[in-house]
Amino acid sequence: MSQAIQKSQNTKLLLALLPLGVRVQPVTQTLTIDTTGSTNTPVAKGAVAIPLTVALTGLIPQGQWLLFTDSTGIERVAQLSADAPVGATSLAVNALPEAIADGATAPFPVAIQARTGASVSRSANLQTTVTFDSGAERDGTTIVRERNLSAAGNYLYYDAGLRTAEYAFENDQEVWVTRILPPPSNAYTTGKITQVPAAVTSIPDETPASGFITQNLEIAFLGYCNESAPTPTT
Repeated sequence: MSQAIQKSQNTKLLLALLPLGVRVQPVTQTLTIDTTGSTNTPVAKGAVAIPLTVALTGLIPQGQWLLFTDSTGIERVAQLSADAPVGATSLAVNALPEAIADGATAPFPVAIQARTGASVSRSANLQTTVTFDSGAERDGTTIVRERNLSAAGNYLYYDAGLRTAEYAFENDQEVWVTRILPPPSNAYTTGKITQVPAAVTSIPDETPASGFITQNLEIAFLGYCNESAPTPTT
């Protein structure tokens, strides 16, 4: 075999809260803070609104957490207190626990960080029958396919993906999940992509006396699962 075994390093796992009753893929966008033209003026601790440089190109629902990173690499989290519609130039947020620097950026959907695994299981239920013509041999067909994601990893407070998953679990709200595998070679920009609406079914945290705090995710895929082949370079 001339192919090298593919490593799983640099696998990406993204998550976005879905609006109630909607299973449409969220619009990918990057949000940048603009404090009304006053450079180097942060959004203050306790603020309930975050101004943006560019209007939103897709809705971001209430409850979604965002991770803002400034030019020095400092990370801060914020949670939306109301839906942010298309065209909005500011975000209504719960009172900020910490100030966020002007110019800080936040991607949406958000990454789930510090994962030690992101495994997709696939199974199908088999419905069987035996007829006079089958010679007592089983016959049948699959009737239900199921896919689930198990994503073990470490707990990080500054992890907008985990915070959003917790919110979705507590509020019986669906999420959009995307797993992007690394490229199989330099001829591709991404590896296989799996993306689907889903429900968070388990999100325990473990705090051993000796070791790291962990927070694992179990996610059940809902409806049609879109799995695409690696993306070739242009």
